[in-house]
Amino acid sequence: MNSSDPAVPARSGLLNVADIIIAPNAAFDRLREVPTWFWAFVVASLLAIAGSLLSQPAVQHALEVSMPAQLAADPNMAKLPPEQQQKQIAMVMGMSRVMTQIGWIIVPFSILVTGLIQALVLTVANAIGKGDGDFKKFFALSITVSVVGTGLYYIVYALVILVRGPSAFESITALQAAVPGVGLLVPGAHGWLAGFLGAFNVFFLWATALLALGAIRVGHVSRGAAWSASILLLACYALFVAFGARNG
Repeated sequence: MNSSDPAVPARSGLLNVADIIIAPNAAFDRLREVPTWFWAFVVASLLAIAGSLLSQPAVQHALEVSMPAQLAADPNMAKLPPEQQQKQIAMVMGMSRVMTQIGWIIVPFSILVTGLIQALVLTVANAIGKGDGDFKKFFALSITVSVVGTGLYYIVYALVILVRGPSAFESITALQAAVPGVGLLVPGAHGWLAGFLGAFNVFFLWATALLALGAIRVGHVSRGAAWSASILLLACYALFVAFGARNG
């Protein structure tokens, strides 16, 4: 079925953006027939970029408070004379400021790369679970789900920061816990554990469920394969975040 088929509503891409939040099954059904993703990509990117820009002051504050001590504690840094240590720390801090300021630029690319990875994993799950989906459909599903997992997440993340104020966050780990999630069950967690638990926030869990349910409906993937693939993707991301936050 192509986009001109009367059974497919006009502007299905825009409808998917709203329906993935309020009526996901309707979005899944349209994606099965017409795997379009452009408008979902645009909306997710704009929301995430806005959230990234609004959160910049808090990110910079957290880095300025926590990073110098982390760098000074590094064994390689400790071997340097005090004057060289300060120069190295100042250089790294300068680079971190630049990266924070331009970080929003990579947001659209990260959405696309994540979409490719998720589509690949779901395509494998499709083969294992004897579904009838394909890479194109799963890529469109992933990008559509990113409206929730990336777009809404970043907006709520930024709103929490604005309400609490940038100075309330003194480490990147604290920022990762800004959005409510499993981390609330372990309030004293820090370092890799805080980073790992922070990945299980309400929006990432919501997106994981949407990805699994979408794979079942869009590609007729078996429930076991769809849920296993979606949970595996979230777990891998959580381990990646934990590795980055191990010194936080």
